[in-house]
Amino acid sequence: MMLGVELISNSKTSVVITTFNDAEFLERSIPSVIKQSLKPKEIIIIDDGSNNDNAEKIVNSFRSHTKIPIVFNKKKNGGPSSARNVGIKLAKGEFILFIDADDELLKDSIEWRQEILSSLDQNYACIYCSKIRITENNKKTKEKVLETDGEVNVCLVGRDNAIPGQITHYLFRRDILVKTKGYNESLKFNEDFELILRIAKKWIFKGVNKVGFIQYIREDSWSRLDPYISYYGVGKFLEVAASKKLLPLVEIKQRNKENKLSLVKKLLSQRNKWNEAIPFIDEAFDIIKPQNIKELMLLFFNKILKKLQYLK
Repeated sequence: MMLGVELISNSKTSVVITTFNDAEFLERSIPSVIKQSLKPKEIIIIDDGSNNDNAEKIVNSFRSHTKIPIVFNKKKNGGPSSARNVGIKLAKGEFILFIDADDELLKDSIEWRQEILSSLDQNYACIYCSKIRITENNKKTKEKVLETDGEVNVCLVGRDNAIPGQITHYLFRRDILVKTKGYNESLKFNEDFELILRIAKKWIFKGVNKVGFIQYIREDSWSRLDPYISYYGVGKFLEVAASKKLLPLVEIKQRNKENKLSLVKKLLSQRNKWNEAIPFIDEAFDIIKPQNIKELMLLFFNKILKKLQYLK
């Protein structure tokens, strides 16, 4: 029995799903694609070198449920950027929609986004949408986005309730992804953000504050377990953004400061390690001085702790 009515003749969209050792979540993401009101042209699943064959088995189990072509590709592990670049090369659709294995598309997600992007001229690289965020304790949050129609203020990319810095919000024209040469595979963190900024330098965006998908947050994510992984990953991204002039210098400094203070917060909440946090507090406020009472208090306590260390 088919999952939903098969209407794929008008579809111009290739859906690319990447997975790495999380095949069980494909049982949620793949049906959400198959059940779309407008079926995709194809579904492409890229396994980024998982240590088992579970993803391929799950993918094969869905082939009999749909007439939508399903492409499965297992490659040597190279990270999300490498996996999505393979998806771009394999895609045949005019548009590409990326989702993670643990994402879930709302039923009309492809239809309304493809309809809008198809109606816009070729200078529009993409359309982005909002999402619903669900944590492991089932806390639901509808995250808003800034509605945009034209040039993008790059300083707002990745900011709350502004322009998304995560690729799963976007439906892209495939030819523009090809022209920008896809992802920077040297980045293991904020790789989506960097790609979006490069595209924003040359093309215009359409942003609609309408929910297109559900993102499930996993607390066992490697970047959440070790605060230094995200810290150094964001640092590398900011170096690339500075060298390519993807963001104004003042914004680079602001985000560098925020990255250091984010690490401080994680060190204190996860490990209660003031000693580890002290140098990063100094570095953050060397970049940009405290801008509010909370930051002034943090700097004050940091100075007291350094004096106590000296007395020891």
